[in-house]
Amino acid sequence: MRRFAATLLTAAALGLASTAAALSWGAIAVDDSYGEEAAGAGYGFATEFGSQREAAAGAMDACQSEDNSDCKVVFTFKGCGAYAASRVNFGVGSATTLAAAEKRALADCDGPDCIVVVSDCE
Repeated sequence: MRRFAATLLTAAALGLASTAAALSWGAIAVDDSYGEEAAGAGYGFATEFGSQREAAAGAMDACQSEDNSDCKVVFTFKGCGAYAASRVNFGVGSATTLAAAEKRALADCDGPDCIVVVSDCE
């Protein structure tokens, strides 16, 4: 009986942990200019926040802490998020997997020179 109770408690704890992660927010802030090399964009990426606003603030802090002066939050998400850019376009995307988020960001960027600048899962 004790083994069953311990197993049940462990399963419940794991379920709560995965639910908390699924409910957390992420955000991407970028300091990028038209005509600038995509790989040169400054950015901040924040994950595992309890609200959209907290995630946005975390991304702004991360972007500005890297000496970027013109940061803007371009995307908030749950799951995985990505930011892709070229010299003239940018795109963002989210999905349940990193590969799918990156694919959506590249499609949203809509150009042959677009590259994924940053991506991660919360």
